[in-house]
Amino acid sequence: MRYWILLGAVLLFVQGCTRHRTHYQLVYRNDRGGYQVQNPDLRTVKVHWHPYNVQVTTDSGQKKTVATEQLWGYKQTDGTLYRLYLGNTYEVVQEKTLTLYRQSDFGEGATEHYFFSVTPDEPVLSLNRHNLEVAFAKYPCMQELIQQTPARNWLKTDHKSYRLIESYEHCYHPVRVSDR
Repeated sequence: MRYWILLGAVLLFVQGCTRHRTHYQLVYRNDRGGYQVQNPDLRTVKVHWHPYNVQVTTDSGQKKTVATEQLWGYKQTDGTLYRLYLGNTYEVVQEKTLTLYRQSDFGEGATEHYFFSVTPDEPVLSLNRHNLEVAFAKYPCMQELIQQTPARNWLKTDHKSYRLIESYEHCYHPVRVSDR
């Protein structure tokens, strides 16, 4: 009986030690606006703010500094996509006609900060009324929706899309009567 208990304890210990490690792949944007994911998988990606550079660690433990001129971001093995912009890392929350990003602060007062860019290659801006009004200054439909929608509703979702993205799509891809 003790043998089986000991064997069970050893198996539990071994399973706990062989956790699946997250790997990363560097992401570049191509000329057609698509993503080009670079192999091989990397163990770590570290972003240094000043001077701006990105260091990666390969599976073999080799550390390299990556050229940042064409680097857009990186992707985790679970599919989570991150954008690198001006030395900061932003998690891509949703990308459609508009891209929403998030940065999370951990600790005692954990908070999330949201950002957006009109396209995946344009500057990342803090998600606030002023920045939205400036980004869409030439688009009366978006100006009207920004004014009518309370800020607390921009990030509400129907499990498919955030309300801000739905509003943007409504303005630029309105449903035609023949589509109904």
